Amino acid sequence: MSDTAIAPKRRFFFATAVIMAAIVVLSFPLTYYAPLVTGSKRFDLLHHVHGFAFFAWMGLYVWQTWLASRGRIAFHREIGLAGLVLAGAMIPLGYWMAQRAAELRIAAGTPDPYYGTWFNLTDLTLFAMLMLASVAMVTRKREWHRRLTYVATLCLVAPAATRWTLKFPLLAPLPLDIFSYLVMDPFLIALALYDRKATGRFHPATVLCVAVLLPLQISAAWIARSEWWSALAPTLIGPR
Repeated sequence: MSDTAIAPKRRFFFATAVIMAAIVVLSFPLTYYAPLVTGSKRFDLLHHVHGFAFFAWMGLYVWQTWLASRGRIAFHREIGLAGLVLAGAMIPLGYWMAQRAAELRIAAGTPDPYYGTWFNLTDLTLFAMLMLASVAMVTRKREWHRRLTYVATLCLVAPAATRWTLKFPLLAPLPLDIFSYLVMDPFLIALALYDRKATGRFHPATVLCVAVLLPLQISAAWIARSEWWSALAPTLIGPR
């Protein structure tokens, strides 16, 4: 089958990957790029390594979806091995970064310092689980693989976008959960609409992802601010 014949079916994943990557790149001018250039804030090595790994993932995802859209599946699978290694490194990096962020909030006297930790760990856990499932289905169920990787990557995009709530005055009062869903949910809706257009039904992978994410979204605000989470979080990710 020619690249031209394959492209229309898979162009959705490449186009949305570019949009996701753009959101991530444009999410850090106030909290990372500007302080880094001006020297107004010192960053730990962990910040840079974490940033490199997660930016690399977005670049790799764009490349992978482009390869798939062109029908270059063999090369796509070869590059996928690098993605597997990168994803494995991102899990501990994400955990350590969440731990460091909690330490900084505690040091700054921030109320509810573990509020953001719930979202950090939830997004990281979802990314890990979805990618494990995606890798397991890469050869047997390609449509599952595409959708699970799509949603796994989306679990990284939403928390990146919330950086705007830290510095931008109009967004600062907006809770992390609400803002992250305003970023994530349009992509889930787009995926569902793509399913309907491409196959005439919602793909089971899309339904499963929504069934997992929706309860977490509904309960996140309550859990992140609950007393039991504030008591449990230090045990999971407390200061070193």
